[in-house]
Amino acid sequence: MTTPGYVLFRLGERTFATALTDVREIVRLTGLESLPGTAPPLAGVLVLRGTPLPVLDVREQGRADEGDVLVMDVDHDTVGVAVDAVLAVLHADELPDGDPPARTLPSYVVGVRRHSSAAAGDVPVLLVDLRLLLDTTAPGWVDRLSPIQT
Repeated sequence: MTTPGYVLFRLGERTFATALTDVREIVRLTGLESLPGTAPPLAGVLVLRGTPLPVLDVREQGRADEGDVLVMDVDHDTVGVAVDAVLAVLHADELPDGDPPARTLPSYVVGVRRHSSAAAGDVPVLLVDLRLLLDTTAPGWVDRLSPIQT
């Protein structure tokens, strides 16, 4: 089964993509409130349409409260993943099949593609499974969300 499309985003100097079906919506990272007693990767909470949204930050340390948030449903909870910038939402044919990932890459990298654009030229894109990325970033992070959901 092929994905209907991808969300192309930037973390640091690298370009990544994830299946569009894994992302419920994309919002700007504004108004992030930190919570006492939380530790990375939990960056804080955004209030999204009156509901607190825990935001996990997989960006490089020391990033400012700017960027975008990929909102996704994980294990019956809604969470946000902070990224430096969402670059585009692509149809499947705009990010054609490429090489399988090298075994030396982390398990969350599920493919290597290339994307061409007028602005950036031909750039390598790491296709990632966000759920696997979050699992490797901080095992057990889902368990720490429950106090926020009250």
